[in-house]
Amino acid sequence: MALSTSTRVATRATIAAAGTSVAPGIPLPDNCSQIVFLNRSAAQVVLIGQGAPGGALLDNGTNTAVPAGATLTWDVGVRSKRLDPLTDLIYDCDAANANLDITYLCHSGVS
Repeated sequence: MALSTSTRVATRATIAAAGTSVAPGIPLPDNCSQIVFLNRSAAQVVLIGQGAPGGALLDNGTNTAVPAGATLTWDVGVRSKRLDPLTDLIYDCDAANANLDITYLCHSGVS
């Protein structure tokens, strides 16, 4: 991913049906150090994992769960400081469908 020219980048993961993981509309920029997730669903748990989109993510402790209506913030560091580049984040839900708002907080000119 390239550098963001903004200090805040907003995107959304729209999950049409449980078991069909999706990639975010905008992947994590290299110079963004935090990710804020907001699960806008009324009842569905959104799952965050890594891999190729399309398959199911399981709520079995191997993926991160964001309860309905909840927020979660990850401090991930800029790309040069990350243990994992996080280039393959994908999202799924436990039932029906869900929307996950994703906001990346970025630093100018830092990667």
